Amino acid sequence: MTRTLVFVSHTGEVSGAELVMLELMRLAKVRGHSVVLACAEGPLRKRAADIAEIIELPVLGLRGESGFDRISAITTVVKNWRKAGRVIASRTRGSNATVIVNSLFALPAIRLGGVDGGATWLVHDTLSSAKQRIVVRIAKPAIVKAVAVSGPTSVPVRQLGVHTTISRLGVPVPADVVDINSPATGVIGIMGSITPWKGHQVLLDAVAEIPEITLEVAGTAFPGDETYVEELQRRSALPDLAGRVRFLGHVDALSTVQRWDLAISASTSPEAGPLVLLEAMSAGVPVIGTNHGGTSEVLADGAGSLVAVGDASQLASEISRLLADHACRTELAGKGRRRVVERYDIKKNLPAMLQELVND
Repeated sequence: MTRTLVFVSHTGEVSGAELVMLELMRLAKVRGHSVVLACAEGPLRKRAADIAEIIELPVLGLRGESGFDRISAITTVVKNWRKAGRVIASRTRGSNATVIVNSLFALPAIRLGGVDGGATWLVHDTLSSAKQRIVVRIAKPAIVKAVAVSGPTSVPVRQLGVHTTISRLGVPVPADVVDINSPATGVIGIMGSITPWKGHQVLLDAVAEIPEITLEVAGTAFPGDETYVEELQRRSALPDLAGRVRFLGHVDALSTVQRWDLAISASTSPEAGPLVLLEAMSAGVPVIGTNHGGTSEVLADGAGSLVAVGDASQLASEISRLLADHACRTELAGKGRRRVVERYDIKKNLPAMLQELVND
C-alpha cells in the first residue's frame, strides 16, 4: 500500500545520515510513495528537490555554543521544536502519512508539536552522553518504533525503554574490484564531516610519530566548526607534520579512498554506522577504526583493525605495522571487501531498511 512518507531532519546540512535518508527517499518514490522532506535551510533541500515536497523547518540542533550563548540557544531550540512539530502535524493531519525522523535532535518536535500517530526514528546516533539521553526521554512518548543502523547503536536505545529493531546500512559494491592487492604509496586518509568528535586531532598526533607518510583529510566543516578546521591546519603546519597533511575539501569518495593505503576512522564518540569505512572496504582498501559503536561491529573478526579510542600512540603503531606488512594489509583488505559483500550491500539493505521503517 502506498502512502505519504514524511522524512524529518534537524539540519539542512548533508553528512552520512542525510545521505542515507536521501537514498531511502529515492527508493520510496520509485516504490510509488509520496515523499515529503521537512528540514531547515541548507544544501539538503537542493539534493532532495527532485525527490520530495519540501517543508521548511527552523534549525533544531545546537551549533557549538557555550556559556550564556548556549543557554539562549537551548531556549531557542525548544521553541523551534514546538514550531517544527506544529508544521509537521499540519501537513500530516488527516492523511495516510508515516513520519520518519532521521536525526536525534528532531525527535522532540514530534511530541511537542502533537503529531498524530507519532513517528518512527531511524537511529544514526550511538547514545553516549546525558544530553542525548535527555532528548530521547523528552521524545519517548511519541516514538512508535526505533530502527537502529547497527547492533551497538540499538543497545542504549533499548535501555531507555524504546521498542527497537535493527536494519543495517549498505553501500554500493563496485563490481570491478577483483584483485585485492594493497599497494604501498605512503598515503593514508580520513574522510567525512570535519567536526571535533571525528578524532582528527588524534590522527594528526599519530601521523606526527610516523615520518615520511602523507595524510589526506577529505571533507568539510559543519557550520559552527570552522574554528576546529583552523586548529587542525595550525597543528598540521608544525614541524613534525609540515608538508605532510593535505586538506582536500569535498571530494568524490570512491576515487579518493582508492588512492590510500589505509582509510582511518579515529572517532572519539561512537559512530552508529561508519559509511566511509564501508565504502573503503567495498573498494578493497584496508581500514583502521576505533573500537566502539558501529565501527566495532563492522570491523569485527578481522574485517578491519580496531584500536583504542583516543590513543594516538596505539594508532600510530597500527598504521606503521600495516604499512610495513604488505601481506597483512592485503589480507585485511580482502576480508573487509567480503564483509561488505556479505552484510552491507546496499541493493539488499536499503529495501530492507525502507520496509522496516514503513511497516508498523
